[in-house]
Amino acid sequence: MGQAAFAHEIEIRTSRAQLHAFLSDLHNYLPLHPLILSIEDLPPDPEMPGARRYRVVDRVPFGPFQLRARYVAAIDPVSDHEIQAHAWQSPGIQLQTTYALDESGAKTRLVERVWVEAPRLLRRFVTTQASRAHQETLTRMKTLFEGSRGPSESG
Repeated sequence: MGQAAFAHEIEIRTSRAQLHAFLSDLHNYLPLHPLILSIEDLPPDPEMPGARRYRVVDRVPFGPFQLRARYVAAIDPVSDHEIQAHAWQSPGIQLQTTYALDESGAKTRLVERVWVEAPRLLRRFVTTQASRAHQETLTRMKTLFEGSRGPSESG
């Protein structure tokens, strides 16, 4: 087992409160995240009382094939400025994400830091796939918020 990390940063023309609320519900990611096929709510975990838990199914490109990966995820809005997310997948893959939000005028700067733990032979593949998917998700999120209709209006 070993660790890797990546980070992304983006400014989105929206309030910190609106972006925080959006990031705090994984269902909002479904139309934005290029790998997610489905999201199902799970009961709370007593060890993470403030977090919402989900069962997620991803489609993972692997050469000419599309594999399905199932995992458990949790999103924990720990403060008005920070959200922590976790994902646990077999065999021994874990992602821990911290979203830091800093509002300045009409924009909010979102800094995403992700730590990946995976078996050595999978680590590079998992990190590359996750980094690409997260960057695309943030880009799509910016388009959603800054488009002619924001996320609350696009229903």
